Parts: sequence; structure tokens; C-alpha cells
Amino acid sequence: MYTVENSNGQLKLSYSNLVEFYQFPTFKSVSFAFDTIRSNYYVSINFISNDKNNSLRLYLVDITNQSGWTDDVTGANNAVTVISSWISSALIPNLSGVGIIKKSELLRLSLTTGAITDAVNSIEVTNVGTDDALFSSNGGGSFEILKKGERISYDAGAINNFFPPENFHYNASGTSELLITYVYI
Repeated sequence: MYTVENSNGQLKLSYSNLVEFYQFPTFKSVSFAFDTIRSNYYVSINFISNDKNNSLRLYLVDITNQSGWTDDVTGANNAVTVISSWISSALIPNLSGVGIIKKSELLRLSLTTGAITDAVNSIEVTNVGTDDALFSSNGGGSFEILKKGERISYDAGAINNFFPPENFHYNASGTSELLITYVYI
């Protein structure tokens, strides 16, 4: 019997007094199958550096901490879905080998307040109106005045770094007008 969990962007297996960690970037594929000898379902994880004969098999009947991972087709599908979401949340290339797809957005805002609801990699805000505007980079905890013609930029740094959703709030009331461009996932 063992436990399986996502720990700091790694797959953690714990059994008896042993703990193993597997880094998500080393995964090539995650799938499930039925072992006809044991009559149990298992999740099969293949690694980039190994062939299919060296896959990691996680027998669902032996996993004690994942209630939805039952020893049937539904439980096996749940396990693959959960592990795939752990991989995605670690912000690494997905299992198909395609990297994170980023998108860009351009907003022209006036007479409105709100927040950017996406996870933002970089953002630039310019007040192109005739009045002052307000902008927050700390989840709306406090606002800074952005005078007419002023521009501010924020960058999360590395390619896989992001500011959390709703980190940036704006208030473009009166005759202020904000031009906001940002990159997000």
C-alpha cells in the first residue's frame, strides 16, 4: 500500500519508510491499462529516457490516499486526469511535447473598474485619457495614481513565471482611459 501526491511539482510516492520523487518534465506519457494477471487497473507512466518496458506502474488497488482512483475504468480515467492536471499545474511542456500556449490581449478601458482575471506573464498599462486613473498591482489592496501619459510595466521574469489571476486591478473612471496590453496563459 502506498500514497501518491503532487509535491512541489513532482510525483511523490510514499510506502513503508520509503519515499520516491519523479520530476514531471521527465514524463513522456501517462495512460492506464488492465493487468490480466493481477486483475487490476494501473496507471502507466513512461519516461522520456526509457522505453515502454521500464514504465512506472501505479496499481490503483494499492493507492490509499486518492479516493476517486478506484480499481475500475472510471477510477483509472480519474487517476490519469488528476496526474495530467498536476503536470499542467507545474507549468511544464504538456505531454504532447507542445509548450505552454501564451496569448496576448489589448484592452482600451474607460468609465469602468475591474481586474485582469488571467494569470499574467507581462503587462503594460498606459493612461491615454485626460484624467488620472488608478491601478493596483497587489490584488486591489492599494491603488497608485497613473497620471495622463504615464506608462507602467510589470514582467514576471522567466518564461514560466506568472502573476496570479486578479493580481492587477484598474479604475478608469471620469475622462481617464487606460490602454492595457498583457501576455497570459
